[in-house]
Amino acid sequence: MNPKKLIKSVKALTGWRETAFLLALVERNVVNAELFLSATERLNIDAERFHNGFDSVLDESWDHAVLRPNEERLVECLDEVIGHIIEEDIDSYGVIPCNQCLLLWELALVSSLNRDKKRAEEGSQLSINVVSGFLEFSEGDDLDENALIKLFEKHELMLREMEFQQALCDLLRSTEKLNKELMTKVRGLAFDGGVSNLGISLED
Repeated sequence: MNPKKLIKSVKALTGWRETAFLLALVERNVVNAELFLSATERLNIDAERFHNGFDSVLDESWDHAVLRPNEERLVECLDEVIGHIIEEDIDSYGVIPCNQCLLLWELALVSSLNRDKKRAEEGSQLSINVVSGFLEFSEGDDLDENALIKLFEKHELMLREMEFQQALCDLLRSTEKLNKELMTKVRGLAFDGGVSNLGISLED
């Protein structure tokens, strides 16, 4: 995997492609947030508005940020996402990837509301940081800086993350026009059987 190629590919994304890229990163990260919020009884979604919890919020995020832009409905999704960001100090590693996912989600929705500032590169790095932070936490004890870098470069989870992001960029640039079929492929690539970028699923 060539990191320089990935950065170049990410920077080239604009408009709906940038938002779709960011939402696909959310799709790959969302299990990390759901597991922690459920375990700490913080997954409180407006059931009347979003009948299927975070799945409904994510579906509507795709619909109203990419396929059929609707600012009013998009803001409702944004409010729900921001409302779950945990601000108090919690002595649990799980809060970190949880908040990183929610901040990434916020970034994706804001990218649709305001196209003036490019956000894909920031989102790409945030998702990569989720993986590197987890590796440092789980396998980085007593490793010096050089050893940590080698761990990041060669670990299966990091390679999977980088390859996913590059494949996502390639897929988004494979067609001239936005269409539902492309978004189905993008979401399928991101979902990957419900396994997050940390290698966990809701069934674990």
